[in-house]
Amino acid sequence: MMITFKNILTAFLLTGIFSLHPSLNKGPLSYLHYLVYGNHVNLSVKDVDSNRLSIKWSCNNDQSSCKELVIIENGKLINEIPFEAGDQQIAVYYNDRLVGVLKQFKAQKKQAHHYSFRVSSDEDHINFSGEISGPSPSVFSRSISKKDILLANL
Repeated sequence: MMITFKNILTAFLLTGIFSLHPSLNKGPLSYLHYLVYGNHVNLSVKDVDSNRLSIKWSCNNDQSSCKELVIIENGKLINEIPFEAGDQQIAVYYNDRLVGVLKQFKAQKKQAHHYSFRVSSDEDHINFSGEISGPSPSVFSRSISKKDILLANL
């Protein structure tokens, strides 16, 4: 009797662990991922001043009034990305200049996503790449001239 109980418990535990694998964050398991992981934001900067970096989230949703929310200010996470359904966008600014926008449509409010932003610099450009992983994925990358950033702030 005890061996049967251990086998059932082991099977239940392994099923739970495997159902939390990121590749299974869709369909009915999406709500489980939402409960366990929530939204995760990762910011990577290279050869740029993170104090000049800000990221803002906004949405367009018929059922709630979404306002623009600052997620990252001066390179530091200050707010979590909200759980809202509908059209959403995340705008990335460097030195108060828009360097990229990630757009997303979420069919359900309670879906967990991983938001990854990379901002780097070379001799002439600020480079941005962003990716949203989860049930409603999105990818965007762009390079903007450093001269354009300097001219915009004059």
